Amino acid sequence: MTPELEPLIVDTHHLPDGEASRLWQWVLARQGLAPHTRLGSVEETADLALGLHAARLPSPFQTVAARVSDPSQVLRLLKPAGRRGLVTVRCMRKTLHTLPLHLASAAHAATRHFRERDALRAVVNAHVSEADVAAATTDLVALLDQDGPTGHRDIERRLAVDGRSVALVRVALKLAWERGVLTYTNSSPVWNREQRTFALAMRAYPGLNTSMGREEGTETLMSAYLDRYGPVSMRDATWWSALSRRDVAQAWVRAGVKLVQVVVPAWSPHPMVMGADRFTEFTQAGGQESGVHLLAHEDVALKAYFETRTRYLGSLPASKAFNQIGEVLPTVVLNGRVVGTWAWDPKDSRVRHKTVPGMVPEGARSRVRSTARRMSEALRSGAGHAVDTG
Repeated sequence: MTPELEPLIVDTHHLPDGEASRLWQWVLARQGLAPHTRLGSVEETADLALGLHAARLPSPFQTVAARVSDPSQVLRLLKPAGRRGLVTVRCMRKTLHTLPLHLASAAHAATRHFRERDALRAVVNAHVSEADVAAATTDLVALLDQDGPTGHRDIERRLAVDGRSVALVRVALKLAWERGVLTYTNSSPVWNREQRTFALAMRAYPGLNTSMGREEGTETLMSAYLDRYGPVSMRDATWWSALSRRDVAQAWVRAGVKLVQVVVPAWSPHPMVMGADRFTEFTQAGGQESGVHLLAHEDVALKAYFETRTRYLGSLPASKAFNQIGEVLPTVVLNGRVVGTWAWDPKDSRVRHKTVPGMVPEGARSRVRSTARRMSEALRSGAGHAVDTG
């Protein structure tokens, strides 16, 4: 752990494997991933999970379905009323996350610098002038101001006129999005189909603060990450956020949160940190198993970690839970440990799961099957027809 954090560290705790497992399951339970702590709404889920990973169409829906107590609540994610308090932004590791407005504001502010840099590089690579991009952006803003949310193909068709290329319109659109001028929405009424539209941020989400400063955004974002996912190592935090060690450490120092070091050699050779108040809360909580869950592709509960993934992999090879490009697969998790994978079968409209031999005790197999049936019902209720999402 960086020396910058030493003034914030008030205690150190060495946890044996049993207590470490109990702590990890307690972390999951706080996000609704336990039978006794299921959540009440889409908004609560997005807040306590620190976003719904949205790079794949099914992931937000599956993430909510795994955590809410009322299966009908997940359908609100597909309706305008259920999306009103959530916005999808490109942020951590340049990937799409659907977040409550206050967290989206922070994530946008904390990560804008490297996303904007990439967009500006795209302008250069497209061999278009800054003046032409500025003019296209002005026309883009006027179009959305007049017509409201508009599909990206319609934007290209209407702005790529009078010698203006589609490539120019695309880089202008990308730059405006990364700068927070525009917001993206998938307005599809089903989870396995996309209707990509863009709108003016100030019109679509008046509560979204796209002018928040980078330091404030980083402090808010990394404090929320520490609160939701601690104990974490510094490598976990920098990998999840794509921010530097210095940015992460300074954010926690500015926040002034009191930390405890947590030492679990099976998870990491380095000490991890979490909020002292949260650790006290954990020590006073009873020990309850987190149970069986089917987690989404790139589920936030697993993507929050890098160095300390042993907490949920155990001795399982990473190839059993991650694909070749490092994305975590849809997983079957039993009491905090990955024990298999699952997939949606669009032909039969059902979930098919496969567990690792020897990983699921006989007494837990019926719970895995019932959890798969419950996820099948949820996905079936929100799916469009004749769409193969893989």
